[in-house]
Amino acid sequence: IQRIALVGVLGLISMAVPYGLATAPQQDMRSDLWQPFKQAQISKLVGEGNIVFVDVTADWCITCQVNKKLVLEKDEIETRLRKVNVIAMLADWTLPSEEITAYLKQYDRYGIPFNIVYGPGAPNGIILSELLSINEVKKAFDQAASK
Repeated sequence: IQRIALVGVLGLISMAVPYGLATAPQQDMRSDLWQPFKQAQISKLVGEGNIVFVDVTADWCITCQVNKKLVLEKDEIETRLRKVNVIAMLADWTLPSEEITAYLKQYDRYGIPFNIVYGPGAPNGIILSELLSINEVKKAFDQAASK
């Protein structure tokens, strides 16, 4: 009986955690910061000296929600994303998208999360790990900004 109760409690926790991380729709929370994903614009923006941060994410992706809460929404990362020469692109894969699927395949990726930073110092992009850290993102920004 104790084992059954423990399994039940763990089951409830496993459902509550993702719900708590994803209570508000992504588009609504980040619409003032994030632009819709447009791959065709990336090289032009980088050529103009900008940094482009692409976040391929989905509402159903638990790791994406963790990255958002623990890294992307933290002040030191949001401050960098809001700089004049930084363009934050949100590739929302909540619903199937042929454009996003083709983009992921270019990097031999078939799942998410997928984050990449482009800039004058990294015109081909710096692919970040699936589970982001603040230091990793800051380092990628610094490298992408350098010439």
